[in-house]
Amino acid sequence: MASLVSRRPVLGARAGRARNVSVVCGKSLFGGPWSAKPSVPYSKYGGTGLPSALMTAPAGGTQKVFGTGPAIDFKGVHHVALLCENVETSLAFYQGILGLQINPDRPHHKLPYRGAWLMIGPEMIHLMELPNPDPLSGRPEHGGRDRHFCVGVAAIDPLVSKLQEAGVPYTKSMSGRPALFFRDPDMNCLECVEMESWRG
Repeated sequence: MASLVSRRPVLGARAGRARNVSVVCGKSLFGGPWSAKPSVPYSKYGGTGLPSALMTAPAGGTQKVFGTGPAIDFKGVHHVALLCENVETSLAFYQGILGLQINPDRPHHKLPYRGAWLMIGPEMIHLMELPNPDPLSGRPEHGGRDRHFCVGVAAIDPLVSKLQEAGVPYTKSMSGRPALFFRDPDMNCLECVEMESWRG
């Protein structure tokens, strides 16, 4: 696919001055196709990693669609990656309390850090024992006001019983749905919602 590059003035998010930003279509914005090394520092985009042209829609219009060709055929979420301080502590939570099982088809010994792959329905949670840049204190009491991921359960009551038995705090959804929020030992937040038919 041919790359389409346009250069036009974009208002700097911090400096408040117009500057030229390359908008690349059909190619990674960061150098070659999926280059690991950005050709333009993130700071050029106001620290967001994306130029302003990609983040805002024109006044009174709709968001511009970049690139050509067929739409991306997304299939769903394959896994959610969570940082943890200690794999054993996390496994005591996810296996011992939630009852999740390790996926034997995803061995972790090939990665340069400790971790584990856990099955959660048809998807997975990837625990990674790596330094966590997020603060563990001062997080919102209600997980619905923090970063979280949501999974469906057939019934919410068994989960409530498990959390209460283990002394894990939780809060109910403020929308009135049969859903609740709780955190793991590393303050990662999970939401579980009762669904009669998963993705139905």
